[in-house]
Amino acid sequence: MTDGKKVALVFGASGISGWAVTKNLLSYPTDTTFDRVIGLMYRQRTIAESGLPQDPRLELYSGVDLRTDLETVKKQMQERIPDLDQVTHVYYLAYSNATAYTENVMGIKDINKGMTYNAVHAADTLCSRLQFFVLQTGTNNYGVAVFQYMDKIEINPPLREDNPRIPSPYGDEIFYYDQVDLIKEAAEGKSWKWCEVRPDQIIGFVPNVSGMTFIEPLALYLALYRFVNGPGASVTFPGTKTNFTYTFTDSSQDMISKSEIYLSVVQPDQANGEAFNIADTDVPGPWTVKWPILAEYFGLKGTGPGKRGWENLEEWWTEHQDDYRRMCKTYSLEPRQVPPSSWIFLKTGFTLLDRNREMCLDKIRGVGFKEEIPVGAGHIIALERIAEAKLIPSRHALSTSLLLQSESSKIMDKSPVMEMASNVVH
Repeated sequence: MTDGKKVALVFGASGISGWAVTKNLLSYPTDTTFDRVIGLMYRQRTIAESGLPQDPRLELYSGVDLRTDLETVKKQMQERIPDLDQVTHVYYLAYSNATAYTENVMGIKDINKGMTYNAVHAADTLCSRLQFFVLQTGTNNYGVAVFQYMDKIEINPPLREDNPRIPSPYGDEIFYYDQVDLIKEAAEGKSWKWCEVRPDQIIGFVPNVSGMTFIEPLALYLALYRFVNGPGASVTFPGTKTNFTYTFTDSSQDMISKSEIYLSVVQPDQANGEAFNIADTDVPGPWTVKWPILAEYFGLKGTGPGKRGWENLEEWWTEHQDDYRRMCKTYSLEPRQVPPSSWIFLKTGFTLLDRNREMCLDKIRGVGFKEEIPVGAGHIIALERIAEAKLIPSRHALSTSLLLQSESSKIMDKSPVMEMASNVVH
């Protein structure tokens, strides 16, 4: 292999971000940029099971446990991944919320810091041709999700990359700071470069069940709501009143992944050692704009929040499982088990993340990344992927069912029984 060829290694290729990066590395910025794309995931999956493209350049490997010690990680990588010395670009998108349900935020921090340390130093040791390392963090750099200290942390949007870190003790749980510091230390005196990319709450879909996405459980809920209540029904926004109106800039998985590839391949010198916000568009979009867009996809009418402020979607979903089975049969859908973590993730996003937090995108625009999509477009892309996976009815199926219902109503209106009923009423 010549020095000019590029080989990518993606940590966390089965996650919502890693899946998108792995997919886009095969076609962006061109379909020949990378000669080899290595997706690393903890659990074994075939390419067909992963939902990734059937491309001879794509390789998937499993069984590397980043939660062990560094020497074990290096040994596992060497045993499973051939020709690691060819890797030129590393994308770190792994994440563990293993202690989330004990609310042990410091435990989550320690686990993720250790995982990142192992990935960085394993890559530094084993990937002798390493050119660039990308770390994805998020808007909690700015303290937007430090829920126990929300009253102590001031958020002044638009959020900019040079905002100071949240001071101790309020920012102690933000493990992004530790991740950046250890990469900066590891890169000192080395030939490889690195950067940090900061999206907001991610819009996207990954074929395997993930507890770190709000759009899939929301899509399943809306599809079933339409099935139970019929087309044209009003569906209440499930979050709080403040959540309905606050402003933020959405980050969808393709936009995030393309920005990360762009920075590492097209502008590595300018990106080196820097952090970059990324979002679908510079225009802030509240749920007042996006909720009607999502509802309309399912032929529903999206309305504002109810008096309770949070509709218990998990409870409603559980109560309508007989309807769900009928919906799956009607539309030939693949039944999906929604884990409790998905409902928790959804509730968190619709109740606690309720402060204006839009990001400034001047910095990434300044290095030439101009791609954007309108407010709400990322949600529609995710819904179409969920429909393609046969988890919800497609738009075509929904419109066809509406047409059939309309024709059925016309036939019933003209039937002798309906004419008799009409005469009785009048």
